[in-house]
Amino acid sequence: MDRTLRTMLMAILALPPWSPHVHGVDGQLIAEQCDQCHGPSGRSEDSQVPSIGGFSEYAIIDLLESFRIGFRQGRPVTLPDGTDTDMVEISRALSDEEIEAVAAHYARETWHPHKQSFDTALAKRGAEIHLGKCDKCHSAGGSVADDDLALLAGQWREYLKMEFEDFDRGARRMVDKMKAKFETLSDADKAALLEFYVSGGSP
Repeated sequence: MDRTLRTMLMAILALPPWSPHVHGVDGQLIAEQCDQCHGPSGRSEDSQVPSIGGFSEYAIIDLLESFRIGFRQGRPVTLPDGTDTDMVEISRALSDEEIEAVAAHYARETWHPHKQSFDTALAKRGAEIHLGKCDKCHSAGGSVADDDLALLAGQWREYLKMEFEDFDRGARRMVDKMKAKFETLSDADKAALLEFYVSGGSP
């Protein structure tokens, strides 16, 4: 066997089971690894893990880059094969080409809001707060993929709650214009916004 080829093969075999490098830049095959946590076609079946199918390409790339450079902390997860990892580790294992491929794959999927119970009155208050504080960037209740941001309308309640908590304690960085508005929100405002997003953006 050619020495170079043998070296490459040994390197591939040494990679951990979840590694996307095994599949090169095939977005479909890389996504099969991502689907272990994010669910079939990126629709999560775990309320602590976000659905991502239907996000724009830019939104997926931006989210992965935020983990890569340390703007977001990765929560530890155990994969079905028993491997422990987190999104920081996974994003740093991906090449730029692989990130672009998996982003294109999920952008071709359709966003399906999760149907969850919610407080109608509180969601209506949240709609007013969203309109005044958030709608300029997260338009139509956070339901427009072309905003190039994470879709919020119909995202899992538990996941959104954890993200709000990360913003509160500084575990996830915000752009300055978002930080300035977020810091004006009371705990009651945040609770109302959460109900609005859980409602699917139409209480």
